[in-house]
Amino acid sequence: MPPYSRRVLRRAGSGRGVRTALVVVGLAGGAAVAQAAEPACVQTVGATDRAALWAPPLDRIITLRVSDASVREAVDRLAAVAQLELSYSADLLPANRRVCLLLGRVPAGAVLDHLLEGTTLRPVVLGRSQVVLAPSRSPAPSPTTPDAPVTRRSSMLDRVVVTGSPDGAAQRGSPFALDVLDGEHLARHGVNTLGEALELSVPGIWSWTSTAGSVTARYGSIRGASSFGVSAPKVYLDGIEVANPLVVTQIDPARIARVEVIRGPQGAALYGADAISGVVNILTRHDGTPSGRRQVQVHTTAGVANTAYAARDPIVQDHALAVRRGSVARNVGLGVNVGTVGAYVPGASERRVLVDADGRFSRARSIYTGFTRFSLQRANAGSSLMLGNEFAGVTGGVLPRLITADSAGGQQMAQYTVGGNVVVMPTLQWTHTLIAGVDGYRLRGLSPYSLAGPVTLSSAALAASAESAADRASLRLRTVGRFDVAPATLLTLTLGAEQAFTNEVVSGGGLPAGIVPGPGGASGSGMSSGGVNGGAAGGRVVGGAFGAPNTAPLPSRVMYDNSGLSGQAQLAWRDRWFASAGARAERTDGATPNAQRSLLPMLGAAYVHEVGATVVKVRGALGTGIRPARSLLRTSSWMGQGQYNALAMLDPERQRGTEFGADLLFGARTAVHVTRFDQRATGLIQPVASVITMVGDAGMNGRPVPRTLQFSLQNVGAITNRGWEAELTTRLSALSLAAAFTHVDSRVAQLAPGYRGDLRTGDRMLEVPAHTLSLSAAWSRGRWTVTSTAIRASDWIGYDRRVIGAALSGGQRSAREFEGSNLRQFWMTYPGVTRWRAGVSLRVRDGLSLTTGGENLLNVQTGAPDNATVIAGRTVTFGVRSAF
Repeated sequence: MPPYSRRVLRRAGSGRGVRTALVVVGLAGGAAVAQAAEPACVQTVGATDRAALWAPPLDRIITLRVSDASVREAVDRLAAVAQLELSYSADLLPANRRVCLLLGRVPAGAVLDHLLEGTTLRPVVLGRSQVVLAPSRSPAPSPTTPDAPVTRRSSMLDRVVVTGSPDGAAQRGSPFALDVLDGEHLARHGVNTLGEALELSVPGIWSWTSTAGSVTARYGSIRGASSFGVSAPKVYLDGIEVANPLVVTQIDPARIARVEVIRGPQGAALYGADAISGVVNILTRHDGTPSGRRQVQVHTTAGVANTAYAARDPIVQDHALAVRRGSVARNVGLGVNVGTVGAYVPGASERRVLVDADGRFSRARSIYTGFTRFSLQRANAGSSLMLGNEFAGVTGGVLPRLITADSAGGQQMAQYTVGGNVVVMPTLQWTHTLIAGVDGYRLRGLSPYSLAGPVTLSSAALAASAESAADRASLRLRTVGRFDVAPATLLTLTLGAEQAFTNEVVSGGGLPAGIVPGPGGASGSGMSSGGVNGGAAGGRVVGGAFGAPNTAPLPSRVMYDNSGLSGQAQLAWRDRWFASAGARAERTDGATPNAQRSLLPMLGAAYVHEVGATVVKVRGALGTGIRPARSLLRTSSWMGQGQYNALAMLDPERQRGTEFGADLLFGARTAVHVTRFDQRATGLIQPVASVITMVGDAGMNGRPVPRTLQFSLQNVGAITNRGWEAELTTRLSALSLAAAFTHVDSRVAQLAPGYRGDLRTGDRMLEVPAHTLSLSAAWSRGRWTVTSTAIRASDWIGYDRRVIGAALSGGQRSAREFEGSNLRQFWMTYPGVTRWRAGVSLRVRDGLSLTTGGENLLNVQTGAPDNATVIAGRTVTFGVRSAF
């Protein structure tokens, strides 16, 4: 047997393979080829590399037969069989070597690794199917040196993942429950918002649809309660942390490569503060076109949405254009999206624009990527059924026709991200990544209805002119090293450093009459009891307070910086046992009078066992996350000046816990994932109302105001979040099915000293569904593709906002009824709500398809998260998708 054949068998049999037929490769030099017309292929039964040792798409299992071919011909044949887009310089391939390949069910990476033996080339993965053969400083081992060390896997340089697997390592060894949503999957189901993408197939995440005319998102439940009104995951755009995840709503699935999600606080060890409930990384496409020439994709849709709350049904339209040009190694792209939604509630029409651009080029040992994104949304004066101004001319529906603008000037939001990254691989063991960027937003007219609580009583939006703006500049450095420390033992080290600077401005239209400073120097917000128990007396309702706002704005500017150091290690033995440990030390200066410091640890382990085509994985992890009392997410959501200043006096919110799970894979068609989580959140911050007496103050129209409802921010105590998550995916011929289910028990375990709110020990947390379920199906046959998705949340407790609104507008309630624990009388249990969407696509010819889709097919306009939020009804659209 040739020396190389013996080395391949020894390498494959070092505890990393399954029993598979492997036909070893025979090599011959030019002289040997002259003596024999066809080299002999020696067939041997042995073990081969596991697919998990290779970064996607090099993990694809192939069967390949090549007889008497050059290395270049063999590489091209491999690319065709594995459906890879390979870019390389033919001059760097050996010109005088001939190969003979007879391989059965082996990873494409193992074959490519062999073909590049003895050269300076190594595979570098750039995307879902793009691979560049780039030169490295050290040549690959020669066939004549059978004992030379061999790289275990090809590095995936550009994959800045949130899965806890640094540098794009395979999910095989990750101790976390992971979800990766492919852009093609999102496009097939007609997903256009981040909330819809997460609900589609990520268990434990449920997003509440914002009220009519709102430009911000809401995440009601991510494995239970981790905050009031700001339960949002930490969101990254191509590795750049966004300043406020609530304003990142639009996505273009044609421009998305994948969306990666880690649930729970375990990701905080790598990603720091605000990763208290989870992390989402949106990765845009940076691939080329098959031919390298310009490719244009156009998608346009238009339709009608039903509504019971406007005189006529509104028009809905969305148009998208994406242009890309270049090869895998060097390419540029541009995308533009424009959409409008008519007024399904009077005056609540919406307009949105999304523009993004990117570019990438690769060199011998480095990859450079740059990108920019700009999103602009405007919602005209939104309306809610909370308050009591009657709107004439509205008929039909099941709710009282009590509508008033919650933001008289409308809402406007601009969000941008500019950044880039450089990935350098100086040796085969080390990979260095530098990410730099700026993310910011400008938000005007935030709706108070985006908060959890009886928000008509809150001063979250003091006036229609309330504004929030922030810019966050961040610099991240990460170094990953992989080392063979012992036979069949791989050690992966990840070291990271991050520095971020934030400039934040919050301003309101002044404090309305009846809004008073709170005691003890921490401002609060108040509401005149004359407005509650005596009528508004002609006053105007603005953000839940009665009276005309003062004209003098009260801006508040804060500049602070955040720095963090992290380290993580993963040890893999025999490709079966995996252990992970890491920690992040973080410091924030300027946000509070004293510097905030935290240490966020993480531990995890996994075991993988294979029996034939069945793979069983058992995993477990624990971690801790933190959200400072004062953060961009909170201060931009709670726009009141009093709350803004009072945040510095509170403890941060923390969540720590464990998760244990099992993954069962049957071949490449069916996968089952089950996870049990047990988490404990402490320090949750809630606006709490109390009645105070203001003697001698003047109210509206010169009337005295003896009592005022004042709001203060208080730490609630401890909350337990326990439950189960289950996922199932399977493919049956032309039919693909997926299901995700979550059961959550989120309860108050302990109250903080001095807490005076409406929660009691043992209570279920507000606006946390006990059960969430998503079912999706896709069927493709010939030219037809049919998709359908149903998502349901059920059994949660919230405020009866319709009763609160009627009480405020009717003036028949005493202020005491809205104080502290008295708010419990306004609690109600919501049975549940189901969202159903479906779509059909007909491929007329290559590059041209006709589409039709339906949203909210059950025509449910109210009920999530309360009985006063109105969303668009049944929406049917028709469109054309073209590529040329």
